[in-house]
Amino acid sequence: MGDDGANGSRSLLEALPVAAYGTDAEGRLTWFNRAASELCGRVPQLGTDRWCVTCHLYSPDGRVLPPDQHPLALALRGGKAPPGAEYIGERPDGTRFCFSAYPAVVRDPAGNVTGGLNVLIPRQDHTRPEQWEGPDNANLLLSAIVDSSDDAIISKDLNGVITSWNQSAQRLFGYTAAEAVGQHVATLLIPEDRQDEEPEILARLRRGERVHHFETKRKRKDGTLLDISLTISPVKDSTGKVIGASKIARDVSDSKRLQAILVSSEARFRQLADAMPQIVWTARGDGHVDYYNRRWYEFTGFNREASADVSWEAIMHPDDLERWREAWNNSVRSGEPYNVEYRLFDRRDSRWRWFVARAVAVLEDESGRLKWFGSCTDIDEQKHVQNDLRSANYDLEQFAFSASHDLQEPLRSIKIYSELLAKRHGDLIGGEAKIFLNFVREGATRMEMLVRDLLSYTRAASVEHTNELADANESLQAALANLTGGIAETGATVTYDPLPTVSVHALHLQQLFQNIIGNAIKYRCPDRAPAVHVTAQWKNGFWTFSVSDNGIGIDPQYKENIFGLFKRLHTADQYSGTGIGLAICRRIVDRYRGRIWVDSVPGQGCTFRWTIPSGKDGHQSKEHTSRRGQRV
Repeated sequence: MGDDGANGSRSLLEALPVAAYGTDAEGRLTWFNRAASELCGRVPQLGTDRWCVTCHLYSPDGRVLPPDQHPLALALRGGKAPPGAEYIGERPDGTRFCFSAYPAVVRDPAGNVTGGLNVLIPRQDHTRPEQWEGPDNANLLLSAIVDSSDDAIISKDLNGVITSWNQSAQRLFGYTAAEAVGQHVATLLIPEDRQDEEPEILARLRRGERVHHFETKRKRKDGTLLDISLTISPVKDSTGKVIGASKIARDVSDSKRLQAILVSSEARFRQLADAMPQIVWTARGDGHVDYYNRRWYEFTGFNREASADVSWEAIMHPDDLERWREAWNNSVRSGEPYNVEYRLFDRRDSRWRWFVARAVAVLEDESGRLKWFGSCTDIDEQKHVQNDLRSANYDLEQFAFSASHDLQEPLRSIKIYSELLAKRHGDLIGGEAKIFLNFVREGATRMEMLVRDLLSYTRAASVEHTNELADANESLQAALANLTGGIAETGATVTYDPLPTVSVHALHLQQLFQNIIGNAIKYRCPDRAPAVHVTAQWKNGFWTFSVSDNGIGIDPQYKENIFGLFKRLHTADQYSGTGIGLAICRRIVDRYRGRIWVDSVPGQGCTFRWTIPSGKDGHQSKEHTSRRGQRV
């Protein structure tokens, strides 16, 4: 458009009795008319102010709208801001005003977004503004709105001759208004093989009928064909006589291409699904299953052509039905992924088989409709192996409990009678016999400790799973209470930051703190009192706990060995113990699918770290005061 045209358009907008303004593609103001400044009670800054020239914007129910929810902001981002939606603006002086907004996106001939246009119609009473009763003003407003529409809006008379042509029509079909107005629509836009459509459309318009969403082909100036959706309405004069038509044309080429792709993709999906060893199925957003693959019909014996007998309930184990219904209904309501195990009857072997069913919901199209894609995988063999392993573990635990108990009695007897022998007949025993007796007593004591620790290791994974959250602060306090003697004897200082709540049994968390802090106190440097600090950090869906000390440290080559059963880096003469404490810690952490490791510099101390799954949303459930530096 030349300068004269631009100036003329600007003059027209300046003359409009409604507020209007324009922006660049980023939403920064490029122009505004006087009515906009008067309506909003301020003179905005070009190139600085964004989206709207008001200070604050509210929805009709009084809710504050953030800048990205302003009508033109939504339009520029490709969202839907319904034309005529009502808003409440607040001026700098605190007064408020009601208005309807008509945002539109401005594009260049290539279809690129170059800016935005918004027309604000003040409203006196939420129904109809008094100042818009005049026909001249209404025509100006209508012209501005039509020219800013994203859809091609074309008017024609009853002979099919074009009488008006907006900017979007030029963008869509390639003709300027000067080229299009006065031309017959059939000659300009309709392909040769569709010439019979126009007479039928004109006949319906003369009868006063409206043509709704008529999909057809139309040609551009360059000869390419477009898939178009047309809505055509009769235009009547003041006497009710039909004098012409108004046509809204929308390019649906992309939708048509997408539909073709989806049809092709659906066919490929079904080919792939039929080749898979799993049962594969799809369901509508309401949960109704609308497709099963070949594997389903082979497994169930149902008839692919008959839909009446397609049912999960007909082949599902009665004990699993209620659990399955609850899981599936919850997923359908929430849209969350579906994952459940159940038994289905295998007609081929006449027995129940275990399956795991998984499904996710995806958007089917731009309308927001959901479609579920699911699969059922046979895990029957895996289930039997798990059950066998669970039974074997139970038997092993029972054996360990029994063996530990049975071993403790003879060990107690050896210890007691060796002590009695030393006490009552010690003066009769001398030389090597006395040394050998001491070996017996010390061996019995160590064996008793070993059996006790082995029993603790066995029990470390036997506590039942719980859905409750454990407060790590409380578990730490319980561990410190058990370590009171060692802390007092060594003058140790234990400090800690506020700790989270986690999905772990409280007793397991206490064992972790007690074993690792106990080691920090035990393996201390002889020239300084132990100093221990406990903290936790949230990262990647896990809480990482850290226990740092200033002890003797560990040579890096032994960093993994120390977590093995009965693994010790020092003799019993140097440091007491059985080498089971850290093995218990690893077993606990492994149970929760975390990991445990140590970083150390010999002579400078260690930092033990382990990961634990979070509690709800990974947040702390209670507020605790930091006790950094306080001696416990």
